[in-house]
Amino acid sequence: MVVLLVAWWFLIVTPMRDDAAAKEAEYQNQKTLYDQNLSKVQRIDQERSAARQASSDLLSLDKLIPADTQVPSMIIELQATANEAGLKFMKIVPDVPVAGTGGGTVIPVEINVQGQIFDVNDFLYRVENYARMDGNDVSVTGRLISVVTVDIVEPQVAGEFPDVLVKLGANAYMTGAPSPSKTAQRAASNDTAASSGTGGG
Repeated sequence: MVVLLVAWWFLIVTPMRDDAAAKEAEYQNQKTLYDQNLSKVQRIDQERSAARQASSDLLSLDKLIPADTQVPSMIIELQATANEAGLKFMKIVPDVPVAGTGGGTVIPVEINVQGQIFDVNDFLYRVENYARMDGNDVSVTGRLISVVTVDIVEPQVAGEFPDVLVKLGANAYMTGAPSPSKTAQRAASNDTAASSGTGGG
């Protein structure tokens, strides 16, 4: 009986325990590999999501401040906003882009709008909200345009009281540099105007 028990232990139980230990070690190795691969897949998904978000942010930033003037699209955008606000007349006159003091390029724009004062106020509100903060995110629906001057004058186009004509001095922006030739022409024009104004004074 003792011999049979010893033989059973060494010939059957011990090999089975060794095999079980080997299988357990293999299982742990495979589980470690699985966890590592799962972590890589999750990181890939996160990176893809971050890449999509970054691409969306870049498109929004390019819409907010494009690389070039994109004046036609800006005019269409402003005209659509004027229509939504119920304005009766709009005139948009972009000027020559100039280098901004804090970097980038500024595009001076003269905007004339006519309508009731509440409609003009609605138009300004819509333009200011082309870019706005939604919590920690920036919501971009149009071009970044800042109004720097507001002048209310008598309407030039026939309209009913209380229509007003509002002349707006605004700035649009772009990341690209202004054309050197146009910048030089603008500077020369300003110098000439300044000299003429001084002589007249």
